[in-house]
Amino acid sequence: MADCYHFEDVFGSNPNLAYDEDTRGRIRHHRQSLENELFVDRLLKALGIRKTSAAYPPESNRNLKELFQRIAASSSPEHHKHSVVYYLLKDLSQAKGDHEHFARASYLPDKYKTFIDGIWYLDRLKFERALDYLTEPASTPTFSEEILYTLCRHTSRDDVTLPIAYFHTVSPSITSSKVLEAYFLVLCRANVTEAFYFSRAQGDMNHRVLFEQLIAFVHTNSTGAIKATRGVELISLPLNEEEESWFDAYLEEKGSTLPGAIDTFLMRGVATGRTHSKEHHRRRPSGRRIDGMNWDTLRNSTLTA
Repeated sequence: MADCYHFEDVFGSNPNLAYDEDTRGRIRHHRQSLENELFVDRLLKALGIRKTSAAYPPESNRNLKELFQRIAASSSPEHHKHSVVYYLLKDLSQAKGDHEHFARASYLPDKYKTFIDGIWYLDRLKFERALDYLTEPASTPTFSEEILYTLCRHTSRDDVTLPIAYFHTVSPSITSSKVLEAYFLVLCRANVTEAFYFSRAQGDMNHRVLFEQLIAFVHTNSTGAIKATRGVELISLPLNEEEESWFDAYLEEKGSTLPGAIDTFLMRGVATGRTHSKEHHRRRPSGRRIDGMNWDTLRNSTLTA
């Protein structure tokens, strides 16, 4: 390749080379699915190219050439500019492999090439394939919070392995409350105990907030056998004294109207051998009787044991 910043040397001399209408439509659809920002949009912004939705995908060969020239004129490091060109070539030359040729000719470092391969698949909503690249040791950990958030938002309710695998492999530093809440919800769905220990590690400001979110999750996002399993796990958590007070306060106040809140409160007492005041118990309904037992008989046996 004669010149990495000469359009014809990179993209060839075909004046009809352009993104076809179907490809542009898919890219715009994917942008909407990713909250109106593709990862290549972030790369273009990092190069100082604004209004990225107007610049990418280019509408014609002339627009492609204009975008390429803006990339070339950026004051960003060479490997950053080459990375974006490599992304564009992946769009247009998957079958021919011109992107691979460009990566070799421009001496694009493997960590940038691997990262671009990963976000290229992310932008196409192929999350499992993307993770193959983004968890590679050779990949540079850029946009790690945004990637984690994207994986959290697009994980299925029954399989949350992708965001958890990414978190444990890359160990992104979470500074955004939006990302923290999204990932914590994924952990709640995966394992109540793991979510509990994660909440403890998030500092004083977030610990109680997340712990209360965990209690609310178990009561509002579970049904049937799953809810029972999560409920048992919740009341069996090894809470310290402060967490115990949060647990009681939440179920008696902010979370008192949650379905099953009373049961959880009483069962925590059974699990820990704690007793509650007579005034507290008078405020609690006895509940329906099942096999000759209800909460009155259960808690009375607990209090007199």
